[in-house]
Amino acid sequence: MSVNMAAVLETTAKRLFPDKTLEQAFAQLLLERAQKNLIKYQSMSRHFEAKYNESFEDFRQRVLNSEPDFAVEQDYFNWELAVTGVSDMKKEIERLHDLGEQ
Repeated sequence: MSVNMAAVLETTAKRLFPDKTLEQAFAQLLLERAQKNLIKYQSMSRHFEAKYNESFEDFRQRVLNSEPDFAVEQDYFNWELAVTGVSDMKKEIERLHDLGEQ
């Protein structure tokens, strides 16, 4: 990162987060991104719950005990991504909240 870029980022961070250090501003931005991702993954998961009218675990068992067609298999992988994403983002949000409390 060039000195000019670092200076611009620091100036902008101070302007957007006047009561925070550069590290706190960065942590806040990461927290906001994690929250946005959480909403996205929760929305994906709700979409599949509504589409299949069952929980992911029930759907998972049904898929694993059958030979699903391509579309159902793709939904399985996308739903699994969503469920994993929800879990990961909740952990990241908790870590970032803990970091903010230090």
